[in-house]
Amino acid sequence: MSTADQNGASRAMTTIQIADADRLLITTEDAAARLGIHRSTLYDLIRSRKLKTVKIGARRLVRVSALEEAIQLLEEETAA
Repeated sequence: MSTADQNGASRAMTTIQIADADRLLITTEDAAARLGIHRSTLYDLIRSRKLKTVKIGARRLVRVSALEEAIQLLEEETAA
């Protein structure tokens, strides 16, 4: 195999490592951990439409920005 073939093959198999802080979507488990709540409580927030999610295939993911929106909504409800 030539050097070009070897380099091409290695590039094709390389996966991009993205730091957790740079991810736009996170799992429900990660979202619950970031909020410091149990996963069932997170699903209660999702069911009550206080936390928006995205479904990709069978996976339900949470936008990181949606966490902040949910916190703001909960703060407003608490203040009212």
